[in-house]
Order: sequence, then structure tokens, then C-alpha cells
Amino acid sequence: MSLSDTSTPNAESTTVSANSDASVPHTASNATAAPERHLQKTSTTAAAPHLSQSTTLQNDTDTHSQKLQLGYYVPKNVLVGYVMLVTVIIVMIALVTGFAVRSSCSPPTPHPAEGIIASNTSTSTRPDSAALRPRDIRLPLDIFPVHTKLEIRPILSPEFKFVGEVDITFICKNATRVLVLHAKDLAVNESAMGFNAEEGNPVPVLHNWADDPVRQFWKFTFKENLRVGVKYNVSLKFQGKLNDDLRGFYRSKYERDGTTSWIATTQFQPTDARRAFPCFDEPGMKSTFDITIVRPANMISISNMEIIRQDTRADNLVADVYNRTLPMSTYLLAFVVCEFSSKEKLADNGVKVRVWSRPDALNQAEFALDVACQMLVYFETYFGIPFPLTKLDLIAVPDFIAGAMENWGAVVFREVLMLYDNETSPASSKQLIAIVVAHEVAHQWFGNLVTPKWWDTLWLNEGFASFLEYQGVEFAFPSWHMAQQFVVDNLHVTFEPDALTTSHAISLPVYHPDEIGEIFDRISYGKGCSLIRMMRYFLGEETLKKGLKNYLTAFSYSNAEQDDLWRHLTEAGRQDGKYVDIKMVMDSWTLQMGYPVVTITQDHVNKLVKFYQQHFFLDNNATVEADSNDQGHSWHVPVSIITAADRSYDKPKQVWLSKENKTVNELLSSQNEWILANVRETGYYRVNYDERNWKLLITQLNTDRTKIDVINRAQIVDDALSLARAGYLEYGIALSTTEYLVGEQDFLPWVSCLKALEFVDAMMQNSEHYGLLKNYILRQLRPIYIILGWGDSLTEAHIQQLQRVEILHAACYFGHDNCVENAKQIYTRWMSNPEQHKISANLKSVVYCNAIRYGTSDEWDFAWEQYKKSSIAGEKRQFLTALTCSREPWILNRLLEWSLTSQHIRKQDGDLVMSLIAQNAVGRYLTWNFVRDRWSEIRLRYAGVIGGLSHLISGLTRSFNTAFELRELEAFIDDNRDSISIAQRALSQAVEKSKANISWRKRSMSQITRWLENVRK
Repeated sequence: MSLSDTSTPNAESTTVSANSDASVPHTASNATAAPERHLQKTSTTAAAPHLSQSTTLQNDTDTHSQKLQLGYYVPKNVLVGYVMLVTVIIVMIALVTGFAVRSSCSPPTPHPAEGIIASNTSTSTRPDSAALRPRDIRLPLDIFPVHTKLEIRPILSPEFKFVGEVDITFICKNATRVLVLHAKDLAVNESAMGFNAEEGNPVPVLHNWADDPVRQFWKFTFKENLRVGVKYNVSLKFQGKLNDDLRGFYRSKYERDGTTSWIATTQFQPTDARRAFPCFDEPGMKSTFDITIVRPANMISISNMEIIRQDTRADNLVADVYNRTLPMSTYLLAFVVCEFSSKEKLADNGVKVRVWSRPDALNQAEFALDVACQMLVYFETYFGIPFPLTKLDLIAVPDFIAGAMENWGAVVFREVLMLYDNETSPASSKQLIAIVVAHEVAHQWFGNLVTPKWWDTLWLNEGFASFLEYQGVEFAFPSWHMAQQFVVDNLHVTFEPDALTTSHAISLPVYHPDEIGEIFDRISYGKGCSLIRMMRYFLGEETLKKGLKNYLTAFSYSNAEQDDLWRHLTEAGRQDGKYVDIKMVMDSWTLQMGYPVVTITQDHVNKLVKFYQQHFFLDNNATVEADSNDQGHSWHVPVSIITAADRSYDKPKQVWLSKENKTVNELLSSQNEWILANVRETGYYRVNYDERNWKLLITQLNTDRTKIDVINRAQIVDDALSLARAGYLEYGIALSTTEYLVGEQDFLPWVSCLKALEFVDAMMQNSEHYGLLKNYILRQLRPIYIILGWGDSLTEAHIQQLQRVEILHAACYFGHDNCVENAKQIYTRWMSNPEQHKISANLKSVVYCNAIRYGTSDEWDFAWEQYKKSSIAGEKRQFLTALTCSREPWILNRLLEWSLTSQHIRKQDGDLVMSLIAQNAVGRYLTWNFVRDRWSEIRLRYAGVIGGLSHLISGLTRSFNTAFELRELEAFIDDNRDSISIAQRALSQAVEKSKANISWRKRSMSQITRWLENVRK
């Protein structure tokens, strides 16, 4: 799945049966079963053939008549005595009965970790209390699904509900009386419950059933144990609300010719298939599925497989019957009912690829179609495994919680990440769409064909897809230099959150759905793909591919854990003569949070080189206790090195820093020559040097930067500024690495520098010395600003188009007079006649934002009207982003209000608006006050969002650097302790960052001011 900062509300049922048994967690295993044995059918509600008997739940009701009777006097002490005696007898009977029932029942087989998970006995009744978020939410090990037959019918406006029937064949692995299914916000028809067994086996007789909404279970308890090895069947009829929560089975809409067109669509990852139908909703519980979607005759449906037939139903309905799926997890299912149009193309491997969208947007799907066809062939070749389906659908949905979702054979996208318009979409949108399409196609193998057993290794899915997306796009568009862009897009932006004590290991235990949603974050994606990239370089490309192919082949249509991958990669390495214990190396990176800074010093007197690693924190005074996994916050680090005399970038020297400091009795370079470590920044670590080496590198940058690879130029600036931020390096040295940029013309170092300086900018915005920083950055920007100018052309190199936009944004942001004036003039001409004075697609974001930032309400109102009129998703996103650039408090306050209430701002975009206003210097405190005042509404609106509200919280608090702001933040957390579960990790990190920022101000502000004053002279 591709990430996006959006969210959805959550509503829970409150009906809990007193007969509900406690469930225990487990480690799921491969649920793919042997072919079904012959079954005999006798049930009227079951869909599986040849079942022997049927049992239907009976609800006994007794009618009691009450009679008024005359009484007689009983002394009080006698009455009390009788009451006490009766009470004792009842308690004794209950104890004996309870013991007998418990003794006769085989309990669900627990997860091995159950013993270390405490039961939650809190009596809190608050809706978001921890008492309602238990950890024992895993399905028991006793039963596994074999096959599911599902028929579902969405009923759109005005009822907005769905009805369905599900028939699940499951196998009993361990004797048990309890069948547990996941279900959330569904109503079941109790009179239509059916249970069946294989021929020759007794049909289970239902004792009772219970809804456990806290654990999201439906639990069916039978009178006798189920038999081990026997297949059984449960059939249920149910219905639910076709919600607007953007998860489960939900509704979306768009306007067409003045009328509203409705869509029913799905988003199930990670734990929301249970909102659509009762199921075994865990990734390790794979089974096959027969899907039938009942729809109005004037609409179409889309699902994972091809339609094999269409049956006419009463009331002008059609039932689309789909081919049986391959064994798969529930979160990868998809069904869409809509009035979309499609275009298709046959990929070179013979797979039919189709794009679906609103009819008036279909022409914008051509680029995604072409990329998908290329990626299918590329990854089929890369993995050496054929794509196992006959078709691949790409579906652009107006309202979608994530960026995109890799449903097997039916990938769903947010419109802005699939639709590209040649006239209105910038080069950055084209690149982003290519990346997202490549990401989702890569998932068809890594995640769909082989799936992690549980969400604790989510990074295997998302890390590999995030790594492979760059491989695929580099192949399709080599002139885009995606291998270089990976460094600033993934590695650098992940280093910051992973340098917090509140970070997390990429492989970590998760239990409740809220916890699962929180780890769809930069660590799982960015760190995951960066570690895989590091493996690629120390193992070699071909060895990595060989290991991946063997792994995918061994676990096709089933589930795996990270140790399974390590085993196959280690074996592939041995076959190629590379004896690296992958598990030993990678456990040090995946089982603990953070990363090291490797400090290299050369002792020229004693001719020694010392390598020293330590855990890098944003505040170098921070400490954290060692994890229970015994990794000790040290790492097996593959250190690559070149020198001024030996610049072998393709074959650098290799030194393994194996969790210990290292001394080498051989100098790497002479006293007057620099050394450079982490060549092309292939490793997931920062590098620090002695002062002499830093100065030698700075001199090289200033005299002939081309002798240092472009990736390492970007690395030097990012490492230096980050080390200074954390207190490992003086700012005088760090800022000196940026001086050479006055002559830099390459894209990557500029992007790296501007991103690294965002922190200094945020810290100094309210300082009396901020003008010094602005003037220095503008001085460095002037030459490249003149070179690139405003002459945008779509025939230019792609990377130059991206660079121009970055430089113009920076120049205008810091108040470059010519830049601001150009933006205002272009906008004014466009306002006078939008059709005649169209703005270049690449320049729109710069022009819109800065005309609004430096303009009046007239510019803002015009952009708002254009936003409402536009039907192009990418253009609407550009307008919406630009609207947050205003410096008028009343305009920003109005937009904050509209982010929650306006019909023109989709729910998926509301938190983005708040996040962007929070990053506006004028809007920061406006947003902070707004979020605090409207927290109850915001958290309900975005409850359950993948990744929580981390983007909003991070943007809101990123520049907090005073004790007053910290107290306000801590007070907000204390006041909302029972309602912040969806943002718990983000708020903890906000507190840590705020404390680090306060330390930074005390330590660094004077250093930076002195340097800026000196360089001005």
C-alpha cells in the first residue's frame, strides 16, 4: 500500500454477550489446505455442496404469568437467614457447574506469547479507554479457513447499506468447541445461521453465540468438540452500513453533468475486511474465495478475478459471478460497484491490464496504464516468476484513505496518484504516479503471492515494495535518475524520526488494530527500503535477486517471516561465494530501533585508523535502555570507503564494523588527503570525521566538487547539518559544507541542503537573527536561480524540470524580489483570462502559492473558485495546497473550519489542509488552537486512519522550541489521555522533539548567529 496522510472515523457496536469466552492470541500459520473432500448437502442456507446435516440456532422464549397472592408475616431475622442460605446454595451450584463446563470444554489453543500478556482489568468506561483495547485479539490456532463463498449487494442512495451471505468452509486443527470469526459493525440474521460437517461426521450443534465488539469477534460455542482434521461449514446472512468512513465497504461520490454519481468500494488493509463480511481477518489465514457481486443493471462491478458469468435477478439487478481466487488473505480482497469507464491494453507477458475511472477522466489514465504494463513485465523478469493472474485492474476512486492499495488483481488508487493530464499535471506528478504504480505492481509478488504471517513484519511488504518501485521506474525512465533520488526521498527523510528515543524497530510486536495502523509509517516504509538497498550493495544485485526468487517460490500462496527470507538470502550468498550470515547482520537492524553514527579518525602519528559507532539521537544527551532482543544498540555496519587518491566509487574499500569499535593498523590516506565513508550513501548510517578531514572535504567541494560523487555531495551536507543539529558537530563546520552550493548546479545536493535547512529555518523564524539566515540562503540561491529562470519547457530533461520548481519555491519563500514579482505578475495575467493566459503545469504550484502568500483575499478567492470548478484531481490538489499559503489569519481560520465542514473538501484531504496550515508560520498557532478546540471532532473523524494522525501532529509541533510550548503540549496530552490512542506515538515523539528543540536553542542559536555574521563580512 502507498502511504497517504488521510483518516477515517470509527464506530463500535456496544452489544456484548455475557456468554462470550475470552480469546487468546496465536501465531498464524499457512492456512492453505488440501483439496476439499466430498461433502453431502442438507442445509437450506449453506452454499457448500453435499453437507450431511444442518443445525439452526433456536431462540427459546418462555412466557411467565405473574399472579397477585396474599402473604403472611415472616420475622425479619428469619427472612435474612433464608436469603443467606439461598445465596450460599446458588454460589455453590454456580461454582460446581462452572468447573464442570470448563473441564468438559477444550480451550482455544493460545499464541505462545499469551503468558506474558496481562489481562486488562481496568473498569474505565470511557470509549477510548485502554480497557476497550485489549491485546488478546488474535484468532485461536484451532481452526483455519479453506474456502469462502461470498455474495454481497450494496444498496446505494438513499439507504446506503449492504446485504450479504457468506459460506465458509474451515478445517479443525485442534479439538475445540469454539469457532471465532472477525466481524465489525455488522448485523447477523440469527434465524439463518447454518452449520454443517463433512459426510460421515456429526453436525455441530450450537450452544450459544456472542458478539464481542471490543475484540471484533463473533464467537460460536458448540455443545461438543469439533473433530480434528474434519472440514466444517458455517453459513451466515448479514448486513451493514455502506459508510463514509473510507474503510471497510464504503461509499464515495462524484459529480457528473450536475448529478451525483455514487460508488461502493472497499479498503480492507489492515483489519477492515471484517467490516464487510464475517471472516478470518488475519494475513496468515489464507483461503480461496468465490465472490458474487449483485448490482443495479446500469452499473458495473470490479473484483480481484475475471467475471465468469452474469445472472439476471429480480428488481433490475445483475449478479456478477467471479472466478475463484488463488489462496489469499482477506485484506487483499476488493469489490467496486460504479459507473466507471475503462481502457485496456495487453502487456507483453499476455496479461490484460485495464484502467477504470470516472468517464470524464478516463483520458488521464493512459500514463498509468502504460507504466503498469511495463512494470508487470519488469517484475516478472526481475523475480523470475510469472504473474499468476490473467488480468490486472487499476481503479481510480475519488475518495480513498490511502495513496493506493495493492488488492490482488484489482489495485485501487486515490485519483491524484493515478490520473495524469498532459496539460495540467507537472513533472513531479508524473514521477509520483509512476512510483506508486510500480509500488503496487511490485506488491503483486511481494505481499500478495507471499504474505507476512502477521503485521509485526509489515516492513517485508512495504519495505520491499518501496525499494522495488525505484528499481522499476529507473528501468522504465533511466533519465529520471531514480537511484539518486532515492537518497533524498527515502533515506534522509527516515533518518529524522528514527533518531528519536520514541522510534520503533521495523519488526515489532503489534496486537490491537490501532497499534497495527500506527506502524504504517516512515520507519516501515523508508527504513525498510533503505535496509534492503544496503543489502543489495553488500550482497550484490544478482545474489539478492536469486535469494528473493527462491524465497518467493518456496512460500508462494502462503505466509512467511523475516527469518525465512534471511535463510534464503544467506544460502544464495553462499552459492555465490559470499559468506555473510544475513540473519545475524539484519537482526541488528530490524529488531532494534535507530541507527549508528560511525565516527572515523586517523592518527597519523601512530598510523592508526579508528572506527567508532554510537546510537545517533537528535539530542546527543538522550539515552535509551537496551532492548530485550540483546542487540545492545550496536549494529553490524558495512562501511565503504574511498580516498582522494583512490576514488573508486564503483569498487570502494569495505570494512565490516561488527558491533564493536575497530582499529586498523593502516592509514587510509595521507595527512593532506580526505577520506569519504558510506560511498554513495548505500548504508543506513551517518558518518562523522575528525575536524581535519571535514575541512579537507569542504576544501574539495569548494575547489572541484565533481571529484565527489553527486550522491555523496548530498550526503555530506545532510550528515553535517544533522550532526550539528544533534550536537555531535559544530555548526561552523556544518554550515561551511553549504558554501560551495553557490556554484552547484546538480539537483540532488540542492534538494538535500534545502530539506536539511528546513529545521534551522523553523527554529529561527521568530528569532531576531532570522534575517541573517534568509540573506545567506538567498545569496547561495542567486546563481542557480539565474541559470534556471522561469522559462519552463516540457522538452527539458525531467530532472531539470524538478530542480527549477525546487529552486523557485525556495527563492520565493525566502523573499527573492524577482521571484515574488514574477509569481504575482503571472497570476494576475491568469486571473484576467484563465483560458488565454494559462500557466505552465510545472510552475503552477510556485505561482499559486506565492501569489496568494504575498497577495490579498482577491487572489485567494479566485483560487478557491477555480478549485471548486476543476474536475482534475491533480489540479485540485495544487489549488488546495496553495490556499494554505495565505498569511491572513482570518483566511486561514476559515479554511481550517472548512477542512472539517465544507462539502468541497473531501474527508481524505481535511487533515492535509490542517497539516499544511500548521507548517505556515502564520498558521502554526492558529492550527494548534483549532486542533485543541476541536480535538473530539477531529479524532472521531480520523479514528482508525492508517498511520494515525502522525502527519498532522508532526506538522503541528515541528517548530515547538520553548518551555511554554512544551507545557501546552504536555497539558493537551494529559487532558486527553483517554482519547489520543490514534496519535499516541506521534504525540510522544512530538514531546521528545520539543525537548530536543529547546536544547538546540540553548546550544546552537549563538553558534549559527556567529557564523552567519562572519560569512556576511
